[in-house]
Order: sequence, then structure tokens, then C-alpha cells
Amino acid sequence: MTDPSRLDIGRSPRQCYTPLGCLAAIPNQQNKESPMAFRRVRGQVPFIVIVLFVLLLAGCGGPAPAEEAEAPEPAPMEDAMPDSRYNQSPMLNQRVMDGTLPPVDERLPLNPVVITPRADLGESVGKYGGTLAVMAIDPNYDAFGAEWGDGGGYVNESLATFDLADRVFTENIAESWSVNDELTELTVNLREGVRWSDGNALTTDDISFWWNDIMLNETLTPSIPAYFKSADGEPMAVNVIDDYTFSLQYSSRYAAIADRLSSLQPWAPKAYLTTWHPDYSDNAAAVATEEGFAEWYEAFLAHYAGRAFIIYGPDRPILGPYIVGPLDSVGTRLSERNPFYWKVDSDGNQLPYIDYYERVLVGSREILEAKAITGDYNFGGAWADLANYPLLQENAEAAGYTVRLYPGQNWGGSVSWAWNYTSKDPFLKELFNDLRWRRAMSLALDREAYNQVFNLGLTEPRQAVPPPDWSFREESMGYTDVEFDPDTANALLDELGLAWDANEEWRTRPDTGEQFILFTEIGSEGHRAGEWDFITSQWRDVGIEVKYKQVDHALYAQHLLANDLDIGTWGAGGPSEAVSHAVFPIRLVPPWHWRTCCALAGIAWYDWWESGGEAGEEPPDVIQELYGLLDEWQDEPIGTARYKELGKAMVALNEENHWWNVMTSPSPGISHAIAASAVDNSVKNLRLPEKDGGWWLIELLYIDE
Repeated sequence: MTDPSRLDIGRSPRQCYTPLGCLAAIPNQQNKESPMAFRRVRGQVPFIVIVLFVLLLAGCGGPAPAEEAEAPEPAPMEDAMPDSRYNQSPMLNQRVMDGTLPPVDERLPLNPVVITPRADLGESVGKYGGTLAVMAIDPNYDAFGAEWGDGGGYVNESLATFDLADRVFTENIAESWSVNDELTELTVNLREGVRWSDGNALTTDDISFWWNDIMLNETLTPSIPAYFKSADGEPMAVNVIDDYTFSLQYSSRYAAIADRLSSLQPWAPKAYLTTWHPDYSDNAAAVATEEGFAEWYEAFLAHYAGRAFIIYGPDRPILGPYIVGPLDSVGTRLSERNPFYWKVDSDGNQLPYIDYYERVLVGSREILEAKAITGDYNFGGAWADLANYPLLQENAEAAGYTVRLYPGQNWGGSVSWAWNYTSKDPFLKELFNDLRWRRAMSLALDREAYNQVFNLGLTEPRQAVPPPDWSFREESMGYTDVEFDPDTANALLDELGLAWDANEEWRTRPDTGEQFILFTEIGSEGHRAGEWDFITSQWRDVGIEVKYKQVDHALYAQHLLANDLDIGTWGAGGPSEAVSHAVFPIRLVPPWHWRTCCALAGIAWYDWWESGGEAGEEPPDVIQELYGLLDEWQDEPIGTARYKELGKAMVALNEENHWWNVMTSPSPGISHAIAASAVDNSVKNLRLPEKDGGWWLIELLYIDE
């Protein structure tokens, strides 16, 4: 067998290894219709790979000559394929035989990641083929919650993975790693032979390029993230040891250094990106201009990361199981298996099992739920309203799906909000930072009525608290100011000088005498039908008018980052404790979510903390105290007494100050989150919710009618 680490894989037009980039070169493999043609409708799962396989065998051509020599009997397909230790999807066979794709043994690493299906979690060895059709209610997200700029794991992967079932880090792109006794250096051994989707090997050259030419380039990275800095603010050092070994060195102790493995992607596809980097290409500026960019760095960043690369660089190499396809005019995106994906199952089958991943945009949560109920797609309603659980269940047998409830990492139901503590309006900024305001707006809400209307009575009035499996969670957390007490709410608003108008219909601003009105927008995940009408109607009862409109996630993020919204809104989920400790505890400190994704408030405070005071806005003392606790917490190993003490202190500060708010949280003993899904019975290997929180491995899913 050829050593895959020594393959000389070119990028000529005839060696077009990226599947979606090669469809035009492969007879009859490109569907002539919109990707919507692959949609699964009313219980029918399209096994596209079988159709394509037949078409490829059929061939094409003009009429046969009058006299033609007898053609030899074609050899069986298995005889035409090279011998292999591993198996691959039949959709790749023709390309291997044509020589446009190396054999599977040469595409896999020397030591592939082996995933053994776990029967105790409802998994088994799968079968190849089919399309997983998943609905989305946001142009940038699918029903799994995956953002198609970074793919949510379907496009990119990290050094390690975090096994939610066993609560441990497992090897991934990193084959092994070690941390020194001083907790200042992480040494990583890459899995030799892992390849980008264009066939080029992933080596430490890609890591050196990422650090030296992107992260340390001030034009491309004006501010290095705090987790890549030591306590003194000095950037870490990246040391390349050999082609597959490197180390990250900090000048002082960093206890969470190894915990970051599950989120670290310290590389960039150098062979692809140097086209737009002036240190490597004299034509970088000219290429940028030709593509319509004003500066080279704009073109580079567009091809490098985020949502932009899907638009400007769809051929950008990736490391995940699916290569993102183009977006059609109605918002559908069809992605195809990555033939260089570096994982196999315990039987030697290259993963993923499913050939195509289709993301179908629907107009609203209501449409998503309606299509889930009728079984229009094989994975629908991952964000379905729990209040519709009875209706989903009632139609499950007829439509051929199973309803699932998820525990997840939920801090408080489906809706949460925070006030704009850095508002451009001086009066609102002072008001929102006054605890009396935040207490009043909490006490004005009838959370028990909300629980009955939206959550079938399965939750309880409560502030945001860590999920049940967090090591420092206590059942006493989260009960401050959650009772329905409009009298106290009105008294607090009176104290704040928000007087009623002459007719006692609404409150007025003391600085202008005009009606007090707040404005905001609701992103797609921050809203279920009727929720914000319920909340704003109760605030209206104490004289506070809040006007809102629903927008897609991208527009919400744009306006929030511009500091133009009075209230930040989003759902109340979050990552695991280990990921929160290693990366950022998005629910414990400002901006109470990822800054670049779904922030709620205090972005300028975060920028101040993250930059060491060089950017953003200096926060109040109590927020600085909170960030100080965070710094110490992240420097303490998970599970120690001090670690738990610091975690409880952060929760307590949030509860006392009501910075980030929710309506209800799961009651003690209630494990499921406020979400349900309708999954077609043909989709297999979705892990059992009661065993693993409803999480699954996308590469291990398969379709079996």
C-alpha cells in the first residue's frame, strides 16, 4: 500500500478530488434540478447514490456501428476495485476506477480514528447512501443548531472531541498529547496522514502558517484572543517540532490548557490560502481587486473563515465529514461527503455513512413544526416548541417519525434576555445598570402562568442555573425574585422616577417627559410563537412598552454588535462544563453568549476584558469582580474545591444582579430541555436521549428504510 503521507496530490483539473467541484467532470453525477430535488417527501428517503451509480454504469454515446466486434463481458465491480483494508461509499467507486480519486487506503491516515458504535447508546454499524434532509429556520443555521460558517462540526473538527456519554476528552485529529507538570506547555502529536478535502496533507506547516501568518499578523488579527495569552498578556508561543508534532507554550500556569483541545483548530489550509496573502504571493492585492475586494486582507478573511468562505471560497479545503455545497435561490444547501474524511467504524467502513446532507430553509418556526408534524423531512423540528409535543406525538405513527425530548445543556428554557448595559442612550445606560430596574422587570412576570402555557407545566419559575450535571450546581440556586409581584415591581419603577402619564396608561422618561418605549429584535432562536407577546404584555401592565420585531440571526447580530438594541435576546442553551471551562463560560459572564454569534449584552465590557483594557469599555466594579473570578476559575483544574467555590461565586453574582434573565428552568428531577424533535424512523444511530442527552455523531448516522 502506498504511504498516504507521501502521495503527490496535485490540483490539476483532471485531479479534482473535491466532490462538489468535480461533478461537471463526472458523467451524469450532477442532478440537473435544484437541490430541492433531493428532498425527502412524505416518508420517501431518496437513495441518490444508487441512482447515480446506475447512471454512471449506463454511460452515453451515439448509435452503434453496423458491424461491431463482440464486447468482452464487463468485470464485476469488486474485481475492478483495488484491494483494500477499508470500505468506502459506492458513490466513490467510479472515481477511484477512473483514477480521479485515490483508493480509500491512500486517502485515510496511517492510523484512522476508529468509532465503535455503542449499543448501549442505541448505535450500530450502519450502511452507506441516502440524504439527510434537515430543516432550518435561519439562513445561517440548520435544525441541529449548526452554523454553516464553521459547520458546527460538520465542516471542521478539532484536535480532540469531548465524549458527552463518558464525560472525557478523546483523540481526534490529535493522536496523542501531553501537558508538562507546570501546566505551561501542551505538546500535541497530529494523526499522520489526515488530509484536507482537497487531498493535501495536514501538517505542522498549516499550524505554523495559522499562528505566524494569521494570528500574529495584526492586520488579520488585531487582537489575539485571551485564551492564546498568558496571564501577563503575552501571546503563547507555537513551536514546531516535526511535521506532525508541535507545542503551545505559555509563560505562566494555564490549568485549562488541555481542556481546550476539544475546541482548538490551530491550523489553516496553507496551500489554498497563500493565494491571498502578500507574504506568499506578489499577486495577492491584484487577485483581491479582481474578486471585488478593496484590500488583500478582506479577500483573505473572506476565504479563510466564517460564513464568508462559503460564498467567496466554496472550494476552501475542510476537515469535516461534509463539503458545503452552494446555496440555491430558496435557501437550500446540498452538501456532499468528504472523500478524504479520516474516520472509520469498527468494521473498517470509511465514514460518514450518509452521502448527502441537505439543509432546507423554511420561513418560520411554525412552518418548521408543521412540516415536522407531516413528516416532510427526515429530520424535522429540532427546535420544536415543547407545547406542541402532544400534537407531534399524535401524528408520529401516521407520518413515520419518532418524537424525542432532549436534556441538552439548558440553563433555562427557550427564551432569555439581557438589557443593553452599554447603551448609547445615557439615560437607558444608567437605568439598565440599576439593580432596581432589573428586579422590577423580573417581578412583573408571571412565570408560573408562562410555564403552564408554553412548557406544559414541566418547568418552574427560576433564574438561570447551570445544568444538572455541572459539578458546582446546587438545587438552591436560581430562586431570587422569580415570584409574580407586580406591586413591588411598580414601587421600584416609581423609585426610579418612571412616572405614569396623566391617564396612567404608560410610564414616562424623566429626562424628556415622553412615553418610555424600548425597542429590540428577536433572532430566530430567541423566540417561540407567543412567548414575547406574553412577556411584553406583562411589562406593559406595569407601564413599560417594549416593541420588537423578529429578524434572521445575521441581522440581529449586526444590530446588536452595533449597540443599536435595547434588549439582547437568545435561547438559553450552552456548552458542556468542560468546554465552558476551557474556552468561555458563555452563561456566567458578559456578553452571556459567544461574542460573534449570539451575544446578549455587555459586548464592550467583554472587549475590555479580552483585550486587557486596551479596547472596549471599562465595566463597573462588580463586573470586573466577575471577570476576576472567571480568570481564577479557568486557571483552576476542574473538580477541585476551589474550582467549585469560584463557580458558585459566579452563579451567585449573576443571580443577585439579574444581568441575564430567563423565565423558567427545569424542575429538580426533570431532565429534558424545552425542545422536541420529530425524527424519521429511517434515520438510525441517533443516540438515546436518556443515555447521552440527545447528542449524536453526524458521521455515524445512517438511513435504513
